Amino acid sequence: MLDQQKEATALIKGVSGEINIIAINAAIESAHAASGIRTMMDRVLDGMMASVGKLVARLLDTHSLSLDPDSMKEFAANIGIDEIYITDAEGVVVGSNLETGIGWRFPDDPKAQAYVFRALINSEDGVVTQPITARDLDSLMFKFVGVSRTDEPGIVQLGFKAETITRYQVEIGSVFGILANEIKQLGIRATAISKKIMDVTQELENASSSKQN
Repeated sequence: MLDQQKEATALIKGVSGEINIIAINAAIESAHAASGIRTMMDRVLDGMMASVGKLVARLLDTHSLSLDPDSMKEFAANIGIDEIYITDAEGVVVGSNLETGIGWRFPDDPKAQAYVFRALINSEDGVVTQPITARDLDSLMFKFVGVSRTDEPGIVQLGFKAETITRYQVEIGSVFGILANEIKQLGIRATAISKKIMDVTQELENASSSKQN
């Protein structure tokens, strides 16, 4: 009986130690989460935004998407994209959820932030991804991803505001902190249980010794 209790105590102490180690590692991961989450979010957004861009291109191809400003605003709100720009063969925006964007032309200057997207105009199935960057127009921080139009030469570009992405990062980052804290609390509870078992074991041993004496 006593041997079994000692084994159980040792086992719980071992598990408690392992849990605390995991908690420490989780806390370290939480501390480094900002960098990791940025990388993860960038990859996820690249794939997601490219897929949505291709969907938009397909809708244009089948004449299922109106370039009317009100329709574009509703469409952008429904799919959760901050900004959408659709150009003609000259790189001039002919459709957007922002009326101020209509008529804007993707620059020819290789040093310009949006220049890289011009390569999509004459590509059949091109994709260009860009990390969060200050755009030339107003220096606001945005992440842009573009794909080629399939109905005619042109660009379909989607944009997320940096603050939108940051909100997602914070939400994901909080998970790391919550996980570390929960694991740590679990370790504390396991340690407390272990102590109680040790106390009971000691009491039993003392009682057994008293009887023998």
